[in-house]
Amino acid sequence: MDELREIGTLLTKPEPSQEAVDHGRRRLQGTMRGRPPARWRPGRLAGGLAAAATAAAMIVAVTGPTPPTVPAPSAQSTQPTRSPASVLSAAHILLVAATTAENLTEPSGTYWHVTMVGKNSSGQVVADGQAEYWFRRDGRSWAKLYSLGQKKAILRSTGLRPFRLGHLEMSYEELRRLPADPDALVERLRTGIADAVNSGDIETSTGRPSDGDQDDFVFYALTSLISQAPAKPNVRAAAFRAIASLPNVRSLGETDGGGQKLRVTLSSSQVELVVDPKAAQVRDTSFFVSWEGGLTYATKEATTTIQTEWTDERPR
Repeated sequence: MDELREIGTLLTKPEPSQEAVDHGRRRLQGTMRGRPPARWRPGRLAGGLAAAATAAAMIVAVTGPTPPTVPAPSAQSTQPTRSPASVLSAAHILLVAATTAENLTEPSGTYWHVTMVGKNSSGQVVADGQAEYWFRRDGRSWAKLYSLGQKKAILRSTGLRPFRLGHLEMSYEELRRLPADPDALVERLRTGIADAVNSGDIETSTGRPSDGDQDDFVFYALTSLISQAPAKPNVRAAAFRAIASLPNVRSLGETDGGGQKLRVTLSSSQVELVVDPKAAQVRDTSFFVSWEGGLTYATKEATTTIQTEWTDERPR
């Protein structure tokens, strides 16, 4: 049976039992609470660093002093086009994506190539909303920026720079050594973030990040692993499983362009991801942490498409 057929079979299987999901969630939350200074609190995935973040100019997205407010529940809220009975749970979608990810063969290549494209609510590419990045394993990097009001893009070397997992920076070697167990992965990310906070490398506009802020940074790092970073397939699988264990992730159903839309409710905002479980990829996102470190939110109904690949083609 070929791989796509196997994934299709998984999608038709019964969703994981609530008991199994709750068990995994309790294990993960236990790991998150393992460090007293920064506990993961269910429902407190806040956009704490948004107040200090500045977005890259070439991405058509908005980073304001505060993230978008959470809309109050309403009977008029937009509902998925599919019937409730046919909408897969967020945990099921993410667990299938994890199974796909760990069975993928990682391609070889000299450069890790990241393409970001901003799109409006109609799915059309927004002018000046594009950027490309290339990274070599030794840390050398290049950026192709589309300047506002200009048709020509500018390619420039950006020297040595680390890979970014949300607000946490890592070398290629550190990234490749991340554990493939969800609990161990979360603990590793939390430890790195706590160390960066204690050393003063990460601050907000109000000073030291709170425990809630650090909880958020772990979520951003997990999202970066499944959408931007050249992590190993089994590490990406672990990141999908970690996100699947969060209590505030909801499925909104299948999108017209393919993939399953997920909504994560933060303490002061909501973010959305379109996940393709058959390819273990994030097709679209309403937020991301840029390579410059800014927490970037797309404008209303807009999204950013992030595509990644290993390639031997030189930056051009």
